[in-house]
Amino acid sequence: MENREELVRLMEKQVEIEKDQVTRLVELQKRVHTAAAQILLYEMELDSQKHASILSAILKALKGVPLSKTLWDYRIDSYVEEEVAKKELQNHMKMETDILDHIEKEAEQTADHGLKLLLQNISEDEKKHHKILQTIVQYSYEFMP
Repeated sequence: MENREELVRLMEKQVEIEKDQVTRLVELQKRVHTAAAQILLYEMELDSQKHASILSAILKALKGVPLSKTLWDYRIDSYVEEEVAKKELQNHMKMETDILDHIEKEAEQTADHGLKLLLQNISEDEKKHHKILQTIVQYSYEFMP
């Protein structure tokens, strides 16, 4: 069994590291002189902000989850129409597929290596989003007791 106190301590430290990284990346963006470099550093800044927010949300969730349960096992008390939520998740998966197709077409249309790299990064995010949605549907609706 994991040591939850140690895990929480490590996550709290990581939140601070991510916040520090945001500050450093903002300053670094001012020191580079190409648009692609500035945009890629901005992407990293946003990722660090996202990571800090996700870790903070995990820490908040862990406070309510009994030690005997995982985050997938722990249900939040609220009224949820499960079939409506599942359908909305599936619709969002379809939208992610459409977005991915659109971005890949955009990437094919440009010879600009900086733009192509940025679009490929977005494409990878969209693929990751699609996989996340599939996982949510799988664990929340297909394996339901």
